[in-house]
Amino acid sequence: ARGGRAVPVAGRVTRDFGESGEGGPARGLTYSAAAGARVVSPCGGQAVFAGPFRSYGRLLIVDCGGGYHFVLAGLDRLDVEAGSRLLAGEPVGVLGGGDSGNAGGRPSLYLELRRNGQPVDPKGWFRSRG
Repeated sequence: ARGGRAVPVAGRVTRDFGESGEGGPARGLTYSAAAGARVVSPCGGQAVFAGPFRSYGRLLIVDCGGGYHFVLAGLDRLDVEAGSRLLAGEPVGVLGGGDSGNAGGRPSLYLELRRNGQPVDPKGWFRSRG
């Protein structure tokens, strides 16, 4: 059992999985949300990485079990650390103030779901169990 599922932020999808863009098709979903929006873990599992990563702001990787990992990027603040056990829907951090070059000045959260290392459409994850 994967211990529940939760959409990670209250916002709307501005770039869909597979949608073409500068770097080729999107490997995840991009959500546009309010400045300072709270971000929650999309699954129950363990944080395997939590910290700054290249140009992505703060990055969180959650091992959901069964070969599934969620990658959440663009957080301004992380409230968990690597090794933390997480519940689906548990707060993990917040988005920034929207000055990071996103459309309309709203902060965005990038979400990628990998199954055995390969990106898959996260929407199926959220549909299959509420």
